[in-house]
Amino acid sequence: MAQVTRPKIISITSVIAIVFILLAFPMLFTPSIKRMGDFVPMILGIIITLQFVSVIGIWHMKQWGVQLFVIMFCIRVITFMFLELYEFRFYFNIFYSFLFIIFFLFHYKKMDTNL
Repeated sequence: MAQVTRPKIISITSVIAIVFILLAFPMLFTPSIKRMGDFVPMILGIIITLQFVSVIGIWHMKQWGVQLFVIMFCIRVITFMFLELYEFRFYFNIFYSFLFIIFFLFHYKKMDTNL
């Protein structure tokens, strides 16, 4: 198995994505999220965790990381729309995720297909 070198732009976007994901984690404990239902914090926690896993996969230059990132982006948008969370955070998530997806897809073919 050949070692794939990570471009600097992937390193930078991965670090920024990890910071944004870690900043989203405290959202789970806000009273407004807890009032939405018993399972809402759990669902959002699973989404945030899988986003973190996807960025770690991208950091290691794995194609499954990009695939998981795109899937979790779609699930996150659908979940936020279903919960009617149309706040600045919703639109900011869409904006930076689109930018990251563009960077990740640009380097997608250079990434390793193996787990």
